[in-house]
Amino acid sequence: MSNKFNFLTGRDHPYLKEFEGMKIHKKIIPSLIELKEAAKDEMNIDLTIISGFRDYKRQQIIWDEKALGKRNVFDDYNTILNPKDFSDSDFIKKIMRFSALPGASRHHWGTDIDIFDQNIKSKNDVVLNHDESENDFKILHQWLTDRIENNDSFGFFRPYNEDLGGISKEKWHLSFAPLAQEYYDLYDLNTFIQNIKSSDIIFRDKILENAESLYNQFIKLIVLPL
Repeated sequence: MSNKFNFLTGRDHPYLKEFEGMKIHKKIIPSLIELKEAAKDEMNIDLTIISGFRDYKRQQIIWDEKALGKRNVFDDYNTILNPKDFSDSDFIKKIMRFSALPGASRHHWGTDIDIFDQNIKSKNDVVLNHDESENDFKILHQWLTDRIENNDSFGFFRPYNEDLGGISKEKWHLSFAPLAQEYYDLYDLNTFIQNIKSSDIIFRDKILENAESLYNQFIKLIVLPL
């Protein structure tokens, strides 16, 4: 792997290929095609990517705008939060519940995608939340659940299939285990700390003060593949 740190933190992306208008890791494409074809053949589901690779700079824009109150931050009940109501440490966790730190997103690897059924909604109408998953995309997600539980999902799993107290439950987030687990294991605490030290993000110093606990809660705490 060329320059491991830059790759793991989204600063370098040597393995990308465009697929249906989205950039993703080139090695996941054959398995993704199989998953899409199975969804189409079995359930007439048009399994489509709405978000693939995101680089460090894009993730920092999202983070900084939320940290500065320029972009809404929600709680688990879709209520907009006021940054002034929280300490910096608590507000960092509120943001991380739904948005990864720059340099600490699984989307940096190109192995993780957010998906929807394009037969049900157009891309512009998708919101990616729990209610949508349970209602509009119920058939898609039940089909995926059955496939994953039967170890018949072509290597894809849901790292946020359950709420473990870190990142919120995200049924729409799929990860390609054969590659993503390798990168997950490589992304250690030292990488996390080096990433923050190399950053100029909002709340940088406070994140460094709590680096180990944030790393354990929001990076390592996932549902592992079967």
